Amino acid sequence: MSTVSRVFVLKRSRFAFAFQLFVFISLTGLLYSLLPWFLWLISLLSMLIAWFQLLKQPQLKHFEYLDDQFCSFSFSDELEEVQQRKIRKMIDHQCYIVICFYESQCRPCVIWWDQLSILQWKKLKKWVKLV
Repeated sequence: MSTVSRVFVLKRSRFAFAFQLFVFISLTGLLYSLLPWFLWLISLLSMLIAWFQLLKQPQLKHFEYLDDQFCSFSFSDELEEVQQRKIRKMIDHQCYIVICFYESQCRPCVIWWDQLSILQWKKLKKWVKLV
């Protein structure tokens, strides 16, 4: 890979937010028809708390392919330094790509199609096929 294609700078995904909102509204409607109002209210509050906790987690902002499945990752949390991780596998789900790591304490990263330019998205999909 050339040096230019090794670097991926990500922006915040609007599609991921819209997808999460759609799932949240769908679950809320389904639970409204299945549960009594007080249990529905409790489940609504629980889902809201869980969703806000999910939104507060550090987001992947930048990653770069180094060599032999090693990459450097930078997250939106400024307290964390750039991390170097070894990729176990990359899974392409068409709209998003999941990056799994060998370290069990590291959560998998999800990269949505709208976080990259079209050219970078194609390069990433090509790289997924190679890994």
